[in-house]
Amino acid sequence: MGPEATILLQRKLVEAIPADDDRDHIPLLIDMNPQVPSRIANLIEGTGDSPAPVLANMARRLQHAGAKALAMPCNTAHHFAGAITQAVDIPLLNMVELAADHADRVLGLGGRVGACLACGETYQAL
Repeated sequence: MGPEATILLQRKLVEAIPADDDRDHIPLLIDMNPQVPSRIANLIEGTGDSPAPVLANMARRLQHAGAKALAMPCNTAHHFAGAITQAVDIPLLNMVELAADHADRVLGLGGRVGACLACGETYQAL
């Protein structure tokens, strides 16, 4: 996806691995493609091409190159997760689903997830 989100994800992965040597890190295949059609234009503005075919092709390329799982650092692109998972036989680590599952496990039904600093309204797990 975009350069900054991709680099941030890579940095978080590198920092999460307790490595004493370079070879202790996990191998990564990265398809940093800033030419994916705008998710915002397509979803919010109703203009532009769908990113789904490009995202599906990226997933296929990564699988063909040997990826065992996929991670995507763009929140908005997760709207097109179905097109990605249908294109490949390897799992997509869907951060939206993973975050919701984590909040549900940690907070339980009705647990507070956050609050609006401007108005004080709280948001709860479903």
